[in-house]
Amino acid sequence: MDDLQFTYKRLEDHLFEDVQFLFLTVFNKKKSITYLKNKYNTSFLGSKYICYLAYHNNQPVAFYGTIPQQFTSNSKSILVAHACDSFTLKNFQGKGLHYNLAMKSYELMKAEGIKFVYAYHSENTYFSTKKLGWLEHKNMKRFHFYIHTIPLAKVIQKLNLERIYTKFCAVYLKKYLNSKETDSSSKKLKQAYNKDFIKYKNGFNSHYFIQLNSCSFWIKIDAVLHVGFFTCDTDENFKKAISKLKKIAFFLGVNEILFQVLEDSKEFQFLSKLEKGKPSWLIGYLPFDTINLNDVEFNYADLDTF
Repeated sequence: MDDLQFTYKRLEDHLFEDVQFLFLTVFNKKKSITYLKNKYNTSFLGSKYICYLAYHNNQPVAFYGTIPQQFTSNSKSILVAHACDSFTLKNFQGKGLHYNLAMKSYELMKAEGIKFVYAYHSENTYFSTKKLGWLEHKNMKRFHFYIHTIPLAKVIQKLNLERIYTKFCAVYLKKYLNSKETDSSSKKLKQAYNKDFIKYKNGFNSHYFIQLNSCSFWIKIDAVLHVGFFTCDTDENFKKAISKLKKIAFFLGVNEILFQVLEDSKEFQFLSKLEKGKPSWLIGYLPFDTINLNDVEFNYADLDTF
């Protein structure tokens, strides 16, 4: 089966049913069209649908999906791309579709002025990107804080009652909410956690900015309480804030709080004084322009599933 038997199409609004079909067939995961559109529609950045589909006899057989993101510092702003979805129907694997879809997506990125594409590697993506010339950056570290409570959140997820639970969480967390945007005045380039990005993220997941002591946390709650990004001023205030965060998790029936940070980050310094970090994802990247990734700051909140 040579490449002449495949056609490639850039993702458009009328093709989301094909993406939905591939998610269901490959992973047995039913993603709504609304969820998928909200995830890939980054028009607030002036760039969207940096994705490609492969077809055989008009049947969708593979998909490569990336999300444009804006990284800013106190001196400049750039567009980058987060590679987050890549999958092929079993009968069509090993035919170069991942490579071809990726290369077509990279051409789009260059045309859109995107400076580099990156991913939080799984074992599979690590090996597949080697053929595409990707480079290695750094490993993240994960920190787990466990809470002795009835795991209500896990039960709710198994029973598919997330909508009710999300409303309950929103009501309970109201007294802790912090509506202020995070400070982007940094020497390093990092995700712009502004109103547009927060609105975009809330289009397909529920998130909360909460203030505890002088610390701010951006969290997502499912079976686990995920902390995507946080700021704090002192070790003592962080310790007190974690104690309060544990009490919140206890009340909400969440028995685990999860952080994912880079080892050379300020956040790592706070966390490592309370818990021991464990190995997590390797960050891989492919530059389209001259870039020093030591000047870039990555966070858990940048991940598509956060």
